[in-house]
Amino acid sequence: MKSWQIHHIRDSAESVHSRELPAERSIWRASITESAIVLGSKQSFDIVNQQACDDDLVSVVRRRSGGGVVFLGVNHHLWIDLVIERDDILWSDDIGRSMWWVGDLWAAALAENDVASRDQLIVHRGGLERNEISDLVCFAGLGPGEVTLHGKKLVGISQRRTREMARFQCVLHSRWSTEAYEKYLDFEKLSGTKKVIGSDFNSIQTGVSGGLNEIANSLINLAKSL
Repeated sequence: MKSWQIHHIRDSAESVHSRELPAERSIWRASITESAIVLGSKQSFDIVNQQACDDDLVSVVRRRSGGGVVFLGVNHHLWIDLVIERDDILWSDDIGRSMWWVGDLWAAALAENDVASRDQLIVHRGGLERNEISDLVCFAGLGPGEVTLHGKKLVGISQRRTREMARFQCVLHSRWSTEAYEKYLDFEKLSGTKKVIGSDFNSIQTGVSGGLNEIANSLINLAKSL
């Protein structure tokens, strides 16, 4: 069994996303130094209210993996990247199935910290589930491996692959901020989106109340058995 290399980095969201990680079994916890709006790889910077971001010193960055926008508030989330090599026993050529073990790991860590019982924490094993704003906001949709509690997504996961490795970028919020998305995204430029904000957007309300360090430690310890 391969051992995990454990890292904890403190840097800007842009630096973390642009960092080239080695192709080795590793866990990277990221603590960002400034709040950030993180766009998916296919999203345009045009959807951002740049003036509002500049006024509040919120950085705007794009990750290399797909999916929708994620707002990261300093100290209000847990960001962990999991990396495996292609020859790792955890590897799967099936993109969807390849994320199941990541969700199972998170669900076990959450249960260990009494967020909910393990049978209440559901790891999604179906295809991508979308709604009117899921292409815009990551936590509005649901993808393989992502963890829900009572129908609300707790853990968002995106994946980036190369020939040598897979990198699973995972986020758990301690506080969901509808206000941040409404302030830092420019809905006037998003045709057909503004009218659905009131229902779909406000219904997301995901997150856990504290204990992020303990959850991170549990996840790292549980990963050692994989």
